[in-house]
Amino acid sequence: MKLTVRPKKGWRRVTFRIPDEIMERIKELCERYGFRVEEAIRIVLIHGYLEDDPNANEETFERLKEEISRLEKELYELEGKWSPLKFRSYYIALDNQNLAIQLSAMIAENRRLRERLGLPERDYGEVEKKIHYYLNFGEKTNPAVSP
Repeated sequence: MKLTVRPKKGWRRVTFRIPDEIMERIKELCERYGFRVEEAIRIVLIHGYLEDDPNANEETFERLKEEISRLEKELYELEGKWSPLKFRSYYIALDNQNLAIQLSAMIAENRRLRERLGLPERDYGEVEKKIHYYLNFGEKTNPAVSP
C-alpha cells in the first residue's frame, strides 16, 4: 500500500510504501484494540514503532489501554474542576467592571459636588488606575469588541 503524508501547512509531502501484510496486521490490531487505522499509522510514524518489539504482547497493549483510560478519567476530573472556576471568574470580572463604572460615576459626582461647595479637589489617581484596569479587562478577554 502506498501512503502519502502531507503537513497541515506547507506544500511538501512524503510518500512511502507499506507492505500489504503489515497493513493487514495493522488493520487487525486496530479492530482488536478499538483504534482507527489512521490513528494507528500516525502513532507508528510519530513514535517509530516500525520494528517488531519483542516485549509487545497482549499484556502490554492491555496495560497501555488501561493507562489511557485512567488518563482520560483524570482529564475529565480536571475539566470538571476547571469549568466552574472559569465560569465564576468570568462573572467576577463582569462584576468588577460594573463596580468600576459605578465608582467612576461616584467620583465624577463627588468632584462636581466639591466644586459646587468650594471644597478643595482630591486626588483619585490610584482609584482611577484601578477603574481603568477593570474597564480595559473586557477588551483583553473579548477580542471581538473593538475599542
